[in-house]
Amino acid sequence: MRRASAALTALVLLIVPSAAASAPAADLVVVGLGGETTTMTPARLADLPRAEATLHEGAKTSSYEGPTLTAILREARTPTGPRAHGAPMRAYVTVTGADGYAVVLSLAETDPEFRTGPVVLADKADGAPLDARQGPYRLVIGDDLKPWRAVRTVVRIEVREAPGGPPPDLQGATPSGRGD
Repeated sequence: MRRASAALTALVLLIVPSAAASAPAADLVVVGLGGETTTMTPARLADLPRAEATLHEGAKTSSYEGPTLTAILREARTPTGPRAHGAPMRAYVTVTGADGYAVVLSLAETDPEFRTGPVVLADKADGAPLDARQGPYRLVIGDDLKPWRAVRTVVRIEVREAPGGPPPDLQGATPSGRGD
């Protein structure tokens, strides 16, 4: 009887895909502020500085871990930290999932020099690899009150500069409000 039960269990596991199956590792396309495309392999992403961010989805709270978005953007030659002065302050980051869902963040709000909560491209949730529904990568923004910007199955990150600049009558003027 035990053999039959074990055989039946094994057969069911072969036929019914597991909901908890890990997402296969995949490359990530990152387009930096200068327009240069960088392909980040899973191994390259694993070598970057990592952080943990908490995501609140209704009554459930999960801890996500992965490379920081700032480290990924640095790899794509995007100015971060003190180098994000001037024109880069007009830059924005679009993070897109495999299903086409995308969110936009200002470049400044991805940088730990401008915010307290980490922004990570998670590859783990609660210590385990992301499942196929979420991964292989999920954007998690620490301190967000809602999970709506937590893009699942991230495949592309792109940085662009918003149009603008000083109006003609202010060109050449010293920028104000920079705090320096």
